[in-house]
Amino acid sequence: MPSLAQQKYEREYTIKPSAVPEKASKFIRDVFKGAKIHWYGEESLKQKTIEAKFKVAGKRYSIEFDPSGEVQDVEIRSSFNAIPSETRAVLTKRLNREFDKFKVVKTQIQWKADKSILQQALVAETAPKSVQVRYELILKASKKRITNYYEVLCEKSGEVVSIHEIIQRNTDNLIY
Repeated sequence: MPSLAQQKYEREYTIKPSAVPEKASKFIRDVFKGAKIHWYGEESLKQKTIEAKFKVAGKRYSIEFDPSGEVQDVEIRSSFNAIPSETRAVLTKRLNREFDKFKVVKTQIQWKADKSILQQALVAETAPKSVQVRYELILKASKKRITNYYEVLCEKSGEVVSIHEIIQRNTDNLIY
């Protein structure tokens, strides 16, 4: 059972296309010709990665690469209701045990596989059996009257892999 003691911190910042490893640029160009790509560097407590974010045919994609340009995973924006009902039921039951109340703020389908398989899956817009499919949720949730944001990763079955409290960045500026 995942522990809520785990915390997640991410700092994301824009990077220039010229700072992106060629392997990552090529992966994107080969699959999404002509898409307007926004490149980001991302630092977490454990690692640095590079992320390509873009929208194609009404779908929002986020593709993560390691610093050398090797693809790590593909995330496709979705809705909680688009998750199969059996998966949602298992997941909801677990989240109801974990939190006093929760609201799903963001849902993404996560695909992990070898580079060539991911490229084929993206072109076909469907994940073959060789692609590991998971769901990543961002929740606004309360536990013992304390409300925080959490990232939840679950298997295709609805079984929770991890729950991380998201560490909010302190800022001296008011954000309107």
